[in-house]
Amino acid sequence: MSTAENVGIFDGRVALVTGAARGLGRDYARYFAAEGANVVLADMKGTEVAATEASASGSRCIGVECDVTKPKSVRALMEVVATEFGRLDVLINNAGLWRGMNEAGLLHCPDDLWEAAWAVNVTGTLRCYQAAVPLMVANGYGRVINISSMASCNGGSPYLLTKNAVEHMTMGMAREVGDMGITVNCVAPGISAFEAAVSALPDANRIVAGNSVKRLGTSRDLYNAIAYLCSPGAEWVTGQTLRVDGGAGPSPFM
Repeated sequence: MSTAENVGIFDGRVALVTGAARGLGRDYARYFAAEGANVVLADMKGTEVAATEASASGSRCIGVECDVTKPKSVRALMEVVATEFGRLDVLINNAGLWRGMNEAGLLHCPDDLWEAAWAVNVTGTLRCYQAAVPLMVANGYGRVINISSMASCNGGSPYLLTKNAVEHMTMGMAREVGDMGITVNCVAPGISAFEAAVSALPDANRIVAGNSVKRLGTSRDLYNAIAYLCSPGAEWVTGQTLRVDGGAGPSPFM
């Protein structure tokens, strides 16, 4: 909890994190709360538990169930933000579908997997941006952070193609809202300890061995990059993709 002697860098701000019930999204929410932000945690389910955890820092955190593929659900989410906090300063578009995506490939990718990947990772990101901007414009300030992947330049799977689209969409978003006091940037994470543990990536050790910094990433590594892009020091940084991957470069990730 921030105090007069220890003011958080996001004191008084309101942050919305999608995909926040578990994993990296949950950690991002906790870090923002610890830095003084009030946080809305959005996900399909499990948000109340994650919000209670984030609230331990003393900030006000609420959980909201939301399906980013449904326009009505996204609109309802923003209505909660407006009603509960009256403003929105930071949007972290973290909701994403990735399990099983790399294994699918392209030649034999099932239709339902392909459609789900684009619905969540691309259209969901777009819908949250569209619904969040009016709240940000009302205060003349906003920071939008989209989430990509270290291997977005590799088009070998539905997941990677969607993340490549997110990076290009970030540039278009930034051009649209730059004169509204809003910046839009993208963070492209490398392999985190969470991801390696949950997905049991068979080649995680091989990929890390090729990094300049030879270790798995942490949620703190990624949050620090996000926090920079949301800070006053980055007010002239927009439309960029920041690769936070330990120096992995364009890894095949396959």
